[in-house]
Amino acid sequence: MATTTAPHARFSRRTKLGATLVLAAAATAGVAWLRSNAPAAPATAPGAPTVLVAPGLVEAEGDRAELGFEASGRIAELVVDEGDAVTAGQLLGRLDDRVARARVAGAEAAVAAARARKDAAVRGARPDEIRAASAEADAVAAQARERGLSRDRAEALLAANPDAIPMAEVDSARGLADASAAQARAAAARASLLRSGSRAELIAEAKATFDGALANLEEARAHLAQHELRSPRAGVVVRRLHEVGEHVATMPPTTVLIVADTSRLELRVEVDEVDVARIAIGQPAWATALAYGDRRFVGHVTRVVGELGRKTQRLDDPRARIDTRVLEVVVALDQSPALPLGLRVDVHLEPAVAK
Repeated sequence: MATTTAPHARFSRRTKLGATLVLAAAATAGVAWLRSNAPAAPATAPGAPTVLVAPGLVEAEGDRAELGFEASGRIAELVVDEGDAVTAGQLLGRLDDRVARARVAGAEAAVAAARARKDAAVRGARPDEIRAASAEADAVAAQARERGLSRDRAEALLAANPDAIPMAEVDSARGLADASAAQARAAAARASLLRSGSRAELIAEAKATFDGALANLEEARAHLAQHELRSPRAGVVVRRLHEVGEHVATMPPTTVLIVADTSRLELRVEVDEVDVARIAIGQPAWATALAYGDRRFVGHVTRVVGELGRKTQRLDDPRARIDTRVLEVVVALDQSPALPLGLRVDVHLEPAVAK
């Protein structure tokens, strides 16, 4: 059966189509009017230099110092916290050092004993000892002379009358005289040795023993110092990674504190490899950060790393390439703004002045 369309339906569709055509024509005319009456865009001179924008991070001037103990052990004390200012050589922490201190005490005692032996060897006998040895030598010599006289009398009596004295008594007098003479010579030699001082070999041995004891003491003190953590520079503690009571090791090294000099800040900027020819030392630059609104942090390029590397920083622009190689550029800030380390910034590198 054939389908028929009502006259009012055909009229409705024609009305809607006409209205659509009228609106389209009006829109086209409006766009043409806007284009003809819009102000002309400023012309950019061909080849004119533009500001180069690159991502950067806020860093302390110079490298951060990652500090750890030179010995393994349990942390007994940490006297600083994050944000504390420190000076060069300041004590920051200490390990349990009871064993190390005992070694130092033992080494100090050994040094004292070795020093006494060395001094005794160098000084030799005391005057009183020399006088006593001389007196003893004199006494033994006198006894030897007396026994020598007794021997002579016995021998003379024997020679005058063989029956006047027993031969055994003569032999005894001779033995006592010889023994006393030997004792007198020994006593005289001891007194002479004391008067001449110690032998050079004994003095050298005593000095070598003393030097060895000193070396052992220095080693013990160095080992004790390894239980102390001191700051190598002035700066601020930016990270405290371990607490009292934790055990630290040297293999691999355990980083306990991180210290950086925040009095001077710089920006580490990554410049795309296609723009490296636009970078020069001394080039003016300024940085902005989302957290600081329109505030500008002015500086200049101080260092340019001479090797391209992989990109580690990202811009918020989704169109930014992430597979390109970059050149690291360091920008020193002219002032000392209180910026947190690691803050992401957009660094604007102005065109370098041609020389």
